[in-house]
Amino acid sequence: MRLKLHHQILIAMAIGAGVGLPLNMLAADGSIPQSWPATVARYGKGVGDVFLRLLSMIVAPLILTSLITGVTGTGNVKGLGRMGGRTLAYYLTTSMIAIVTGIVTFNIIQPGKGIDLGLLEQSREAVDTGVVETSTSLGQTLWNQVFNMIPSNPFASLADPANKSILGVIFFAIMFGVFVTVVGGEMGKLLSKIFSGAFDVMMRMTMFIIKAAPIGVLGFMLFASADKGLKVFEALGWYALTVAVALSFHAFVTLPLLLRVLGKRSPWKYAQAMSPALLTAFSTASSNGALPLTLTCVEKRAGISNRISSFVLPLGATINMDGTALYEAVAVLFIAQVTPGFDLSLSGQIIVAVTALFASIGAAGIPHAGTVMMVVVLGAVGLPLDGVGLILAVDRVLDMYRTSINVWSDSTACAVVARFEPDASHVPAET
Repeated sequence: MRLKLHHQILIAMAIGAGVGLPLNMLAADGSIPQSWPATVARYGKGVGDVFLRLLSMIVAPLILTSLITGVTGTGNVKGLGRMGGRTLAYYLTTSMIAIVTGIVTFNIIQPGKGIDLGLLEQSREAVDTGVVETSTSLGQTLWNQVFNMIPSNPFASLADPANKSILGVIFFAIMFGVFVTVVGGEMGKLLSKIFSGAFDVMMRMTMFIIKAAPIGVLGFMLFASADKGLKVFEALGWYALTVAVALSFHAFVTLPLLLRVLGKRSPWKYAQAMSPALLTAFSTASSNGALPLTLTCVEKRAGISNRISSFVLPLGATINMDGTALYEAVAVLFIAQVTPGFDLSLSGQIIVAVTALFASIGAAGIPHAGTVMMVVVLGAVGLPLDGVGLILAVDRVLDMYRTSINVWSDSTACAVVARFEPDASHVPAET
């Protein structure tokens, strides 16, 4: 029987730690030469770097096809009008609330404080920290970030090998998708089909690359454990706790409050109605995979009309990633905190928040999409990609949790939008 991906990753983690930690301990007490764990760590990092290179390769085309497909999936210009504006406003607001929750939780717990892993020591001099430079005013820095979102050449942004121009791809994809819908007709349908097919191809390619995650995780675990020892796991434990606490607050406090106040729904009964979709999202770690069941639960169990669900949910599965946005912000702050000589000021954390918001919009609703998008946020603050290796070690469990929260936020959006749309919903007795 073929093992599921998350089981493979857990086994890879165990093997990496089981080999690397003893080597690190034996070298520390002089039982074996120091060169042995160093050699293992070097080869492990090489394997992990190949996996990261594959992830970097698919970032731009995945974002482009994902966003254009999501926007054109609304079907007509009317769907992008009043209801579209309310949906987008809700999605952006809840995602930013999630990010702020994550940043506040990070600053309270400080998961990387006192941990100096030295993972990026060799590339520290090459880091360009101008985006968080304290000599530049916050307003000017944010303006530069917004201005740089508009690509002078979207094809150059797609071809950027460092993926630092990916926000330009996001902006262009949204604009292109909107005007494909505006043009409509046979040409609009043709373009929609082309990009939908391209998105399917990119999803297949992404899933193929994600299958190599156990090998990449094994490499990075060998690198981390053989080179750094138990400190790695102490740091990861606090990091995972920070993400879990922030996600739990957003899931059990923020979203239920919005559901009660704006949607006029009982959070407990609504969660019961959505439970099949939420459990499916948790087990598959895929918003897109759970989408058919989410649509069924919203319409049949929560009593929201298809006119609302068919617009809000597919769009949400593409651009509304509260859990992913929160995770990306905390992960980047953690990587920055454990990177020697790198410190993010308040203005830098705001840049992380804004970039994580836009990066989450471009994250596809598939397993480990947040990991793929991590390169966007890292690039925004001048951090190299090496630190992602540590995050991968605990990514699967966190991915399952944040995906269920992504779906919970999409479902909550349906109730809120339906409340303000005339004759858009009916509430059955059981909810």
